Parts: sequence; structure tokens; C-alpha cells
Amino acid sequence: MIEFQSVFGMQFFFLCLMVVGFITVKTRMVDAHARAAMTDLILCVFLPATILYSFFGSERSLLPSLGIILVISLGVLILSFALSLVLYKRVSPDKKKVLLYATLISNASLLGNPIVESLYGTEGVTYVAAYLLPIRVAVWTVGLMIFSGNEKGKLKKVIFHPCFIATYLGLLVMAAEFTPPYIVSRLAFTLGSCTTPFSMIVVGGILATVDFKKIITRLTVYFTFIRLILIPLLVMGILLIFRPDPMISAISVILCGMPAGVTTSILADKYGGDSDLASRIVFVSTLLSIVTIPLLFLLLQRVF
Repeated sequence: MIEFQSVFGMQFFFLCLMVVGFITVKTRMVDAHARAAMTDLILCVFLPATILYSFFGSERSLLPSLGIILVISLGVLILSFALSLVLYKRVSPDKKKVLLYATLISNASLLGNPIVESLYGTEGVTYVAAYLLPIRVAVWTVGLMIFSGNEKGKLKKVIFHPCFIATYLGLLVMAAEFTPPYIVSRLAFTLGSCTTPFSMIVVGGILATVDFKKIITRLTVYFTFIRLILIPLLVMGILLIFRPDPMISAISVILCGMPAGVTTSILADKYGGDSDLASRIVFVSTLLSIVTIPLLFLLLQRVF
């Protein structure tokens, strides 16, 4: 059993990395262009390397479990969409777009991998890769349609995204039970090790752009409650009924309890959404997740 103190300590370490990113932006060491380049490095190099490495040494017997967690991920997306239709009825259309997207798309891509890896090792990252498949599709399809109206996401962009390619290759390696050469394994491990520090620094840099004087509002608190508490507790209750593997259940609940995705701010700004609200909910939900994720993990240890 992993101690609560160690989980909280890990979250505090992530906070320290975010502070580094915050300082680099505030001191103008890193500007918006540099931060965008770092994000591209994470999504196109470091994160795919982490995903690929997570499949090395994995047994073919894991494939059915990966299918289960993928189905859970789809179910969470459907549940989140249904909740959004009910819970944001009284919100203005421009704000509703932001809240709907942020409820569907969490920051599991950046925060989920390092947190799950620290809790469950590389096997946990394998499950994360499967869980994130529907979410990555949703980002470039439903997500774009929420903000851009009639503009449809490009399926080709989804299929050939580096994270997807790494997942395809990893599944082939697992199915064939192929042992990659040492140099390939070492390269994937080394590049993947950059995912956590770079991810936290980028998140910290994004938080540095938020106006702290206008952060806490009734709407940001309302959204944060839904994103960090209501959804994971509902998912936990459903999984307690069906009782899949405890690790699958725990990882699924942790991932659906992640804060709002950083792409919320990017897409809101690009397509004329309420980018100010987007930045505020990303900040508040990310900050409070430092407390809610360890508490959620403590609860998971008691129920699964």
C-alpha cells in the first residue's frame, strides 16, 4: 500500500516544478513561443517515448485489461457530456463552450502519466495510454467542434498523432512479445523521463499568465467541484458496482479526477471563446488537484 504522505509529497514535488515554470515566465526567460515549443516537444517527442517504453516488457495477457480501461474511458466521456448538458444550463453560451470542453477534456495527458507512473510504475502508464485514446480523439473532433462550430476535426491528424503512433507500435510490440534492442529501450526511457519535469514546467508557465485578482468566482468553484470531485466519485460508484480489476478501477478514477486540460485555454483563445474563464478554471482546478488527488487516492485504497 502506498502511503498517503508519499502521494502528497509527490504532488508537492509537482507543485515545485510548476513554480519553476511560473518563475521562468514571470522573469521572461520563457515567452509564449518558447512555451508552445516545449508543449510540442512534450506531445510529439517525450510523451510518445513514455508511452512506447511503457509497452516494453508488457505481456500479451494485458490486452483484455487495456480493452476494459478503454471502454471505461469512453463511458466517462459520455457521462461527462451528459452532466454538462444538465449542470451548465444557466450559463451563457460563450462560457458554456469552455465549461463543456473542460469537463470532457481533462489534463490527464500531461498530469496523468507522471502521477500514475509514480503510483503504479510503467505498467500503470500502459493503462494510461489506453485510457487516453478516446480522449485524444475527442480533443481533435468533438473538442474542436465545441469551439469552432461547423469546423470538423481532422481524422487524419488524430490517427497520425505521435502519441497514437507510439500506442500502435507499443501494442504491436506487446502482441508479438518482441524485445527491442537495448539502444531503443534506453532512448525511449531517457526521452520519456523528460515528460514529467517539462509537463509541470509548462503548466506552471500557463498559470503565470492568469490574473490572480479575478481567479476565484462562483463559476470557477462550481466547475472545479464537478471536475475534481463529482465526476470521479460518480465513476468510482459505478465501478464499485461492476468491480473490474482494482488497478484498472483506481487508475480510471484518478485519471477522471484530473484538472481541466491546458488545451482549454489554447482553443478558447484561438476560436474566440471566453479565454479568461478558460485560464481561470485551468488554474483553480490544477491548484486544488494538489489536494484532491492524494485524498482521492486515499479513498481508493479503502474501497478497492
